Amino acid sequence: MQGESIPESSEEPISKLHMIGTDFCGTVWASSEGGSAYKREDGSPFRSLQNDYNKHKLVLQSLQKFNKVSHSMNPQIQVLDCRRFITRNSDWWVSNLQAFPPRYTACNVLESRRIPPLPARTRRLRIHKYCLPQMAHDIMESKPSKDCLIRTYLGRRRLWREFSNFSQIQVFSLRNFPLHANQMDELDISLEDRQQYARIMAKTLAIMHWIANIDGNDTEFVLAPLNENNKRSVDIILNISGGNSVWVLDFDCCKDMSVDEAGVRQGVTAFWRNDPFYPRPIMEPLLWAAFRVEYLQSSEIATRLYDLAEAQKSRGLSKLFIDLVAEEAHERYGKTFSYAEGQD
Repeated sequence: MQGESIPESSEEPISKLHMIGTDFCGTVWASSEGGSAYKREDGSPFRSLQNDYNKHKLVLQSLQKFNKVSHSMNPQIQVLDCRRFITRNSDWWVSNLQAFPPRYTACNVLESRRIPPLPARTRRLRIHKYCLPQMAHDIMESKPSKDCLIRTYLGRRRLWREFSNFSQIQVFSLRNFPLHANQMDELDISLEDRQQYARIMAKTLAIMHWIANIDGNDTEFVLAPLNENNKRSVDIILNISGGNSVWVLDFDCCKDMSVDEAGVRQGVTAFWRNDPFYPRPIMEPLLWAAFRVEYLQSSEIATRLYDLAEAQKSRGLSKLFIDLVAEEAHERYGKTFSYAEGQD
């Protein structure tokens, strides 16, 4: 999964790009369902694409280190091939600025391999279940909806009372479609599969904490197909959503995390600050139990890269992280919990 270095002088100009996503850091562009995606630094001035690139590479390297000491055949996280960081002053822009619409100017860009969008069958299922019938055809045929990924919100249930008026229900998009815990129930995604999603997230967070030493702040987890060059069929989870894998992306807000109590508390803050991808204690006890066990087991595997003293210290800190997350859940939700009251 190492990023590749491509000599700029040997490249053909890229074809016309269309926007496939947007976030606080910037807009994301691609020309086809395969190939590269280009993330522009044209969003918030407080977000850093250079940090995204550096932390992305660090996560790739950390995953490789983990796999060398793990040898696990369980499904694992998918991470984009991080190809290169292109500066606003790069010669790349001479031949490639034309690929963007006329109003766009040169800026910093992160080039990665594109996450494959979900197939038509999966998009159709979501539309049939959650879109108003009179909108279904237009949504299915719209270009933005063809750039579909599923955001897996294991830590939140969607309540119909959250729609304050009918017009909100009419706003429907498949781009970065949020799939909440209760919607997974409605779609008959099994508890076993949901627990598998939780385990993959837990393992990824443990790798970020104890090998990459970053807090995982504001990273995202989505369901999408495997890239065609991935031969590990074990990474595919097959259910009503199709044959998909869990991907992690967006590292621009990740910060270095010290291996001590202060670092753990920073990680706990990031856990609760993030969108509700991770299962919450009390809210989803069976998913949280799967997350908790996998996080501690993966943290233990990560200690194989440490010396004896560091390993012992890390064990205590990984348990402290789990305990502090659970403690915060009890403060937020109390011992008795109602889904109508406990939304983040």
